[in-house]
Amino acid sequence: MQQQITPNAGYPCILICVLLLLLTTGVNCQKQYSKARKLELREDVRRMFQHAYEGYLRHASNYDELRPLTCDGHDTWGSYSLTLIDALDTLATMGNFTEFRRVTRFLEEKMNFDRDINVSVFETNIRIVGGLLSAHLLSKRAGIELEEGWPCKGPLLRLAEDVARRLLPAFDTNTGMPYGTVNLRYGVPKGETSVTCTAGVGTFLIEFGTLSRLTGNSIYEEVAMQAVHALWGYRSPIGLFGNHIDVQSGRWTALDSGIGAGVDSLFEYLVKASVLLNRPELLELFHEARAAIDKYMRKEDWYVWVGMNKGHVTLPVFQSLEAFWPGILSIIGDTEPALRTISRYIGVWKKYGFLPEFYNIAAGEASPNREVYPLRPELIESAMYLYRATGNEYLLELGEHMLETLEFSAKTKCGYATIRNVVTHEKENRMESFFLAETSKYLYLLFDEDNFLHNDGSGGELLSTEDDVCVVMAGAYIFNTEAHPMDMSALHCCHAHKEDIYATLDLQRFSPRAIFGRSRERQVAVQDQWVPQCHPENYEYYYKEQDNVQRQESGREQGREQSGSTTTMAVDIEVFDEFQQPAGDVLVSNFERIREERELNESLQRSEVPRNQLTVSDLDEFFTQRRDNFGSASEALNYVLAFMGNYTMDVAFIRGLQLYNTNFSSVLGTGAQKEYESRMRSLWQLYELEQQYAANIRLIQGLGLLTFQADSERMRIYLAEVLDSLDKQDQLEEQHPQDLQPRVANASSSQLANIREIILKARNSYAIAMVNTTAMQEFAIRIYLSGTAEAGVRIHPLLEPAELTQEERLRPLKLAEERALFSYTRRIVDFRKRMAETVDRLQTLMQDMPQDKSKETAEDSQLQKVDASTVYAQTEAKETAKKDQQEQKLATKKPIRIQKEKPTEEDSGSGQDETGSVWSQFVQTILRKTTVQRVKFDEAVLLEKTRKALEKHAHKKLPHHLFACHRPEYIEGFAYRDFYPEAL
Repeated sequence: MQQQITPNAGYPCILICVLLLLLTTGVNCQKQYSKARKLELREDVRRMFQHAYEGYLRHASNYDELRPLTCDGHDTWGSYSLTLIDALDTLATMGNFTEFRRVTRFLEEKMNFDRDINVSVFETNIRIVGGLLSAHLLSKRAGIELEEGWPCKGPLLRLAEDVARRLLPAFDTNTGMPYGTVNLRYGVPKGETSVTCTAGVGTFLIEFGTLSRLTGNSIYEEVAMQAVHALWGYRSPIGLFGNHIDVQSGRWTALDSGIGAGVDSLFEYLVKASVLLNRPELLELFHEARAAIDKYMRKEDWYVWVGMNKGHVTLPVFQSLEAFWPGILSIIGDTEPALRTISRYIGVWKKYGFLPEFYNIAAGEASPNREVYPLRPELIESAMYLYRATGNEYLLELGEHMLETLEFSAKTKCGYATIRNVVTHEKENRMESFFLAETSKYLYLLFDEDNFLHNDGSGGELLSTEDDVCVVMAGAYIFNTEAHPMDMSALHCCHAHKEDIYATLDLQRFSPRAIFGRSRERQVAVQDQWVPQCHPENYEYYYKEQDNVQRQESGREQGREQSGSTTTMAVDIEVFDEFQQPAGDVLVSNFERIREERELNESLQRSEVPRNQLTVSDLDEFFTQRRDNFGSASEALNYVLAFMGNYTMDVAFIRGLQLYNTNFSSVLGTGAQKEYESRMRSLWQLYELEQQYAANIRLIQGLGLLTFQADSERMRIYLAEVLDSLDKQDQLEEQHPQDLQPRVANASSSQLANIREIILKARNSYAIAMVNTTAMQEFAIRIYLSGTAEAGVRIHPLLEPAELTQEERLRPLKLAEERALFSYTRRIVDFRKRMAETVDRLQTLMQDMPQDKSKETAEDSQLQKVDASTVYAQTEAKETAKKDQQEQKLATKKPIRIQKEKPTEEDSGSGQDETGSVWSQFVQTILRKTTVQRVKFDEAVLLEKTRKALEKHAHKKLPHHLFACHRPEYIEGFAYRDFYPEAL
């Protein structure tokens, strides 16, 4: 569209319009860059890197990072020469292969990661594992003498795997999401927090995937995939991620959602890993996540922070870490919005000369106390990607401007310093390793258009391996979030012959069910013609047919009896399968299974719940209902309750659709899942059971039963009060919250009042859930999405929140119902109370043991307190002494006796000794049994658990007839097979 400028418009207005046009449309600026000029700028970047690198070697080579103002070093992330490893592939990028070879030899000879230090799992992965893998893949280009079998073998590869294996214990959690910290020698530290940032969960696929493809050990890629899938499952209903999550429970602890700090590299790895590992499903996840990001966070080409559950703006700021986003958009080919967004970021850079960590978009200035710029690379990274995609030389101008400001404001006599304040350009005494690993590298690649890292796979080098000939050094090179490039071609070179083929194959295709598929083609034809007769309108017809079949079978039995006696004899029959393997045990087990399932189905038919199997069409009709279809809120509620109570789910579908929330088991134990999946239930019964579990968990957490720490006496009293409140709930029955307050206020014990208030809140929340039609709709949608291939269903609430909490709809619970509701809580409290009482009795017995006033008392008083093993030895010696006089003489030479130390003057004022007796320590151990205790890590167990968890993330094409009826009769003809289709 052409714009006409009036003669009255001033020159500044024209200049502003032209500048805006350039920034928003991506039109090339007036300044032109010749090839010679680009090479000059490239060499300027090389000199900048060399100045900082030599300063690190001279002053801080034994430390993680350089302090550029004082010209010394300090350890930050792990005390393992972090900058040296982080900058290694930058040397190769700039062609300094001599120094690359020297550092590589040093690492091979000196580096040892078997150290008792706690390190960040996230930082160690992206910097150390990523840096070692990248250097390993660049070794051939650098002229290093290669080990036979490279790139599938090599010293740097072994170092990388050694570090990665030391990180694996972090993934041994309930969810598969990793802890944030690990000890390189002993695994996850005792007492380590289970809360970590979102990026710390989803930023492993590039490094761990590369490691698996090179070594053939699939555990690294699989734990990284499981972490992403687990995190994906905890997204909010509107598709957003929080900032921090508890990796054991899946509970979000920070609910702000954005694309910056704490979240950024999750989205980066979904795109890059999909290309590197040839996993298109990861790119599908990114597009789905981006849709929610654009809907809730994007505001006029800025991206703000919002609440993860409702999408409301919580923090209208731009973070410097968000500057990676335009580069990711350019990778997927969406360059126009990328250029518009990066123009916003460039405007901030030109305003200050640097990017502040936080920039307040509304105020148009750097946020207070967030004016620091730690030499971050994200903006120049996006500029490099976008220049490669568009050729827009305005991005070269940005690179030149960044180079100038770094030289002018950040340079010191031995390196480059963090900018403490972008307004005043005050320096801070730190140079992070990513300045050499990322910032320098991306600047260099921006001006070096012929660098080998820009190879798009059009050329490479043939390499002969043991099994075949493959191509290496062809690219494309995929950078991890620390700018360490991974050669895709090398991954394919190793992946073809070193991977564990059984780990990546779809084992279901090789199961007995699939192998014998050809022999069942005729039966499949019968299956296609079979029409289920158990739909609600054919319900009576189904049971009528069953009665006819039973009468026919009984008639045949009577005919056999009337035909007279027959001679029978027992014979031994050996059964073999198609491969001449004995199949008798399999045959018998299959017949037993079918018999048990038939008995189960018969018992279900006789149960109180009439069988009325749910179908997709029933759910479709349910989802079409709107609030306008009902005359009142009560009518809408009655409709939903009738629907939930009318339709049922068989055991096979409850288990197959994985309706049970496994998080319940972490608090209630495995018995909850067994109960949930034990028999056919109506939708209402399933929903009611879930709400009962939720109410118990809410009560258990509210009472602090999993974290309450106290001595045995306080614990016993507290648990007794909890049990008393649960057993005497008739005092609270039919009382509303407003009626309870005076009663609580007059309670003799504030602790008891608090307990009863927590119980009342849990009960009321359960009562509200019983009329919460929106929650029931969400439950039905979860069934629908689990049983079909649909992407999503929009919820149309039938009742407003105000209508859900109206008092007349809340049915008061009877005493028996309430006791049944909190049965799980009662069970846990009763167990812990009995345990505390038992330990109290044991401790009392030990304290009442008579003391032998013998001559050895003076000697015994000098003995130190003994541990549990000494107690056992002393007791055993006494019992033996009573039986044998000779052993008694032997035992009395050095008697072992427990005697409390006399309190010193220092301890006399503090009452009892805080350590207590052996039995007091035992009590504390029992009462802390729910605290996370790290056990010996078993890699094989983790791999098995991870593979089992990944099974449910396999792509399933589920037809609409998944909600089928009873398994048809012809299936029983397959009894001699190992499997039959569960969906039938």
